[in-house]
Amino acid sequence: MPVYVGTSGYYYPEWVGPVYPNGTDTSAMLETYSRMFDALEINATYYRPPRKDQFVNYPERTGGDTKIVIKLHGSFTHQRDAGESEREIFIEAVQPLLDSGQFAGYLAQFPQSFQNTKEARDYIEKLKTMFPDSKLVVEFRHKSWWTGDILEFLRDLSVSMATVDLPDLPGLPPTEATFTDEPAYVRLHGRNKDGWHEGRDQRYTYNYDKTELSGILEKVRKMVFKSDSVMVLFNNHPLGNAAINATQFIDILRDALPDMLPSPKTGISGEQRQLGLF
Repeated sequence: MPVYVGTSGYYYPEWVGPVYPNGTDTSAMLETYSRMFDALEINATYYRPPRKDQFVNYPERTGGDTKIVIKLHGSFTHQRDAGESEREIFIEAVQPLLDSGQFAGYLAQFPQSFQNTKEARDYIEKLKTMFPDSKLVVEFRHKSWWTGDILEFLRDLSVSMATVDLPDLPGLPPTEATFTDEPAYVRLHGRNKDGWHEGRDQRYTYNYDKTELSGILEKVRKMVFKSDSVMVLFNNHPLGNAAINATQFIDILRDALPDMLPSPKTGISGEQRQLGLF
């Protein structure tokens, strides 16, 4: 029951210094990242579908052992008008990751406006039929999805429901541990109440403190007894907080659940580990 920890995205020039060593070229970010973490969520594919050859060299560049989740394009989750050609692009693009054993599934992040209705449930069924042979994780941002019937609905579809961590605001979902299918998935956005509705960068500007990370640990503890693997992805990327918090969380896991972590990776210096609130 391994616990894989990483961040949502890795290609952030502002991470040079607080995360990547000074002088790191953008072309070396993936290699540097993969020496630090065992999981990676590719979120650029939400904004632009992948090239068919985009991930051909990822197994070599990541050492062949980083678990990688690919975020579906907005046409699958927001416009919801993706067709066969869009589906084929993703299937072909992830093939090198499938061959290397690194592909951990697709992430479908739906907007808060996507609420629990019959039409929406029908769409989830349709989306699963588009990728029948792959793991599919869905992230909902409206509280209407958090019902026992929906959990059972997703279990029957073999779809994983992401556990989210975000501010306590009207309409947003609860943050308790949830598991419906493999992999168990935790996605941490930060708890910036004031900035949540102010734009992407403001929304995710947040640095978890030790007490908050310990609370996340308790959620992971619940999941490791239900799932074959747990993936913990930090999405609070501004200022390098996602990588800093992910590193701190790995240290917490190493003390609390040492047998459930993959072999340690090196990459963040001792000085860098002290950044943040520890």
